[in-house]
Amino acid sequence: MSTPPTDASRTKTVATTLLIVNVFGSLLAWGYGIYGLSMGGSAVVGVGYLVVGILTLVFGLLLYSQLMILQKFLGYSYRAYEALLANAELQRRTEEHMRLIAENSNLSEWAKRVVYREKDFEFLRDTIHGALVRQDWEAAEHLISDVDTEFGYHDEAAKLRQQLDEARKATIDERVATAVARFDKLCKEHKWAQARKECERLTLLYPDEPRIARLSEEIEQERQDVKQELLKEYEKCVGGEDIDRAHRLLFELDQYLMPQEAATIKESARTVFRARLEQIKTRFSIAVSYKQWHNAIAAGEQLVREFPNSGYAQEINKLLPTLRERARKQKDLPSQTAHAALTGS
Repeated sequence: MSTPPTDASRTKTVATTLLIVNVFGSLLAWGYGIYGLSMGGSAVVGVGYLVVGILTLVFGLLLYSQLMILQKFLGYSYRAYEALLANAELQRRTEEHMRLIAENSNLSEWAKRVVYREKDFEFLRDTIHGALVRQDWEAAEHLISDVDTEFGYHDEAAKLRQQLDEARKATIDERVATAVARFDKLCKEHKWAQARKECERLTLLYPDEPRIARLSEEIEQERQDVKQELLKEYEKCVGGEDIDRAHRLLFELDQYLMPQEAATIKESARTVFRARLEQIKTRFSIAVSYKQWHNAIAAGEQLVREFPNSGYAQEINKLLPTLRERARKQKDLPSQTAHAALTGS
């Protein structure tokens, strides 16, 4: 099974150390041979030391060259592995989006109505509040009627009608205060797109109102505060090796970080993805070792889903049919044993 390539930075250090030792040994052999010849010693011994020194140096240079080639190959493998992880994450996100699109396209009209009912109601409620801010009383009354008749939310419609009556009687200051309160609520719920639209709408309605003029700065400040909190929590999780939480926070941060900001956590994100991969691999291996086939299938499917392009995922994909068959046999075994006990066979 595939494992992450080892960081090749130590290989160069080892190769350099061996080369230094080799050169030092060659120099000692040459020195001893030259000393023996100059002192009138045996010519054969002196020449022998010189030859040994040359051969040792040649061997050392060849070994150093081989180790450096190996270091470059390991470095390339490490970079390729990191690129594979990044590509696997991108593929996982794409497949998740495609799966959601496919599921939604297969829904019946009735099912779609049920699934999107809450979203439609929330959109309708936002539209009603917008009409109240614009003082478009006729449109608000019509939309509230839809809430009552189309959705059947009679209590909610009654509350909205009460808000409509209060809005008609309210002063400009009260209307602005109500609009700002709604804007603040959207920011607290992290509904940034809706908050921006609300800000644009209020700016057109109240161009000379100081409280409205500050909203565009406030929304950006709110986003920055949330982003900083998420980054602090992410760094805390990375430091505490809370891989699951750090993995989830990366997806939350995705909507806040600019490309240059994302580059600052690129290395730690790769570490989290690698750790996440190793975590699922370990859970899969333990489940297989203890013949917990259902747990192994769950871990294997999760790994394939999150890291579809990894070599490990491809191997697990091949094993899953066998694991499902073993899980089925394991499930059937108790019933077969009970049947055998009852029949006495």
